[in-house]
Amino acid sequence: MKIALVSLNSVWEDKVANLIAVESILKSIGSSADYVVFPEMTLTGFSVTNLDLAEDIKNSDSINYIQKLAKKYNLNIIFGLLISLGKNIHNSSIAINKNGDIAASYEKIHLFSFSGEDKLIRSGNNIVSLPWDGGWGLSICFDLRFPELYQQLSNENLILVNIANWPKTRVSHWNTLLNARAIENQSFMIGVNRTGIDGNGLEYEESSCIFSPLGNNLSPVMTFKNVKIFELSLEEARLTRLNFPFKNDKRRIIHKTP
Repeated sequence: MKIALVSLNSVWEDKVANLIAVESILKSIGSSADYVVFPEMTLTGFSVTNLDLAEDIKNSDSINYIQKLAKKYNLNIIFGLLISLGKNIHNSSIAINKNGDIAASYEKIHLFSFSGEDKLIRSGNNIVSLPWDGGWGLSICFDLRFPELYQQLSNENLILVNIANWPKTRVSHWNTLLNARAIENQSFMIGVNRTGIDGNGLEYEESSCIFSPLGNNLSPVMTFKNVKIFELSLEEARLTRLNFPFKNDKRRIIHKTP
């Protein structure tokens, strides 16, 4: 399978400009990939105080537009969006299949209180897996610091995905944690980060990547502009788990000493 990672420089709170950029990128990818993954809050940047940016997931102009693009370019797409579910606002990862259908929506579980994300955004409660080849487990940015989530996701998924707005000042943590999540879960670990400078003055550097189930930082088979295309073999993940069945040794319950 071929997966395109897009290190988008999201224009701050400008959905129109970002949708134009997204379509241009999808057109340039064309048949070079089967799947395309964009960063967290793709169409706005990490703006968590302007709740006017949130869209009703059942009546979202942005989702509807991405659905049309997925169908037009025959691509499976993952992107980030601030959505509303009833009275609650969530930081979400939306997966659209190549037929233009919503395949999954994951609401970020671990909110970044350091930035105030927890003040207005509601935490999700459910882990979400995509029924795409190999199984895909979804996560968002700060989730990466909580390995328990990935242990659960990796029980049924060979591919784990984290979409992020992870600042340059902590990019070494980003790389280290992605590598660790790949190794400890014997899964492909995909990390997609934005670039540029956001509306809060935070700088981001190009750091989207994929680590193999053995922890190798994979090289893309194609690169252009802010896009990297990788080719993955699911058999590699299956063989890793077969040859090194470490997950079978996990203790499910560890008792605390009184």
